[in-house]
Amino acid sequence: MKVLITGSKGQLGIALNKLLSKRNDIEIVDTDIDDMDITNIEDVRKVLNKYNPNYVINCAAYTKVDECETHQDLAFKVNADGVKNIAVVTKEIDATLIHVSTDYVFDGTKKEAYNEDDKTNPQSVYGKSKKAGEDNVISTLDKYFIVRTAWLYGIGRNFVNKMLELSEKNNSINVVCDQVGSPTSATEVAKVIELLLSSNKYGIYHATCEGHCAWSDFAEEIFKLCKNATKVTKVKTTEYPSSVNRPANSVLQNKKLLDNFNYKMEDWKVAIRKYLLEENKMKRKVLVTGANGYVGRHVVKALLDKGCEVIASDFKFDGVDERAQRNTTPIFSDEENLYEKLGSPDVVVHLAWRNGFVHNADTHITDLPNHYNFIKKMVDAKLPQLVVMGTMHEVGYWEGAINGDTPTNPTSMYGIAKNTLREAAYLLTKGSKTQLQWLRAYYIMGDDLKNNSIFSKLVAAAKEGKETFPLNSGKNQYDFIQIEELAHQISAVAMQNEVDGTINVCTGKPMPLGEKVEQFIKDNHFNIKPQYGVFPDRPYDSPGVWGNPDKINKILGKD
Repeated sequence: MKVLITGSKGQLGIALNKLLSKRNDIEIVDTDIDDMDITNIEDVRKVLNKYNPNYVINCAAYTKVDECETHQDLAFKVNADGVKNIAVVTKEIDATLIHVSTDYVFDGTKKEAYNEDDKTNPQSVYGKSKKAGEDNVISTLDKYFIVRTAWLYGIGRNFVNKMLELSEKNNSINVVCDQVGSPTSATEVAKVIELLLSSNKYGIYHATCEGHCAWSDFAEEIFKLCKNATKVTKVKTTEYPSSVNRPANSVLQNKKLLDNFNYKMEDWKVAIRKYLLEENKMKRKVLVTGANGYVGRHVVKALLDKGCEVIASDFKFDGVDERAQRNTTPIFSDEENLYEKLGSPDVVVHLAWRNGFVHNADTHITDLPNHYNFIKKMVDAKLPQLVVMGTMHEVGYWEGAINGDTPTNPTSMYGIAKNTLREAAYLLTKGSKTQLQWLRAYYIMGDDLKNNSIFSKLVAAAKEGKETFPLNSGKNQYDFIQIEELAHQISAVAMQNEVDGTINVCTGKPMPLGEKVEQFIKDNHFNIKPQYGVFPDRPYDSPGVWGNPDKINKILGKD
């Protein structure tokens, strides 16, 4: 499927790119004003014939509402004539048009929410030009979707960013309280458009987040979430004389989305929280289970150093950074409202696991129902983001790089349990409000007195004054990672939502065990020598295995 987006540099265009780029079956063609002048039909014809898309998503518009009043010709040239050009050429190439419109096509006098069949009556030049654009789509095409939205925010200039900018210089901000609408994330509208791409239920659709509020309420929610002390002073629209007659009621009812697809958009309060988190405009509240463990204590510190609010969950906290909150609520309990008792976090980083270094311990299997129930409780509570520590041992014997699609055939109780939990977690989160990020760790080093690896045993042997250290052949190659780097990678995953699924936390650079041991001895100035061949190589260890680092490199900005 080939999708051409106009206005690709705008808020919705950016959101569509972020969402649709995850689809392997979609090829995106981005165009903006420098690539295609929609007011010139020959330019439109040239570009659309060149790419021959299956769908055209028109996000291009002249949206400066006040300027439209004084630039009426330009408003109609872009919002009406430009849309006509796109519709005509879309029909010529037998494609489907998805055209984005606005709440301004209504007069705002209705007491209830507007549905798709309500009579339009635009009161501004902007609204009239957008209504003319809708009419041009309907009169030209049979295969079209018109998507009306309102109070949109995303990456770029919008109400949210304006309020935060003003708050930096003002202790109090005047915001109108008698215009009502539904603040709507561009990401949520992009999800609706993705839904329509697989449908032939053509027509007009409303797409705004659930719930509604006044602009002043929206500003207060933004400041509350960002823990910003700026005061909102509520004022009437009449106190701000304007040439534009803005709708007093911009609330749209997403009736056709519900009737045709049983689809309900995100609540506006949930959506704005997600947006502020994704844009790092508010602190993430992160719960770390197993916070006092070998990996956990380093992850807690890394998250705190990145500015997160961290809730540490464990039985004891002697190794946990003092800056973290402590929570002793048992995560494997039948308590009701467990999510709330754990602090209602934005993100859970689930590291808790017994006997991780003892690969065939019975506890891996006997504890598995507890981990399943914990994850299920978090998903049922609509936890936004879940990060779970997995392992390379889910895969079993493998030679070469491991990625998210590598087939699994675990050969240890540890691997079997982790792989089973991974498959269950994907099923539990599918279609839910919870985003899953499953981490695969490899050979962890560092903080060697607190782990149970070969290197911790090597430290102990050197301190005992032993002259040799028994090993297998030392030829097997592993993906070694320092605990501090691992914690950095895990915290980076938890602080973003763009990349999900199975993610390798690794270096992607395999190294022979013997070579790594000798380097370790040299770096630590130990007077001990490796004795190769004392132990046989384990049957489930391959000659060389490592993680494909593409996803983690993207998260870290290394791609």
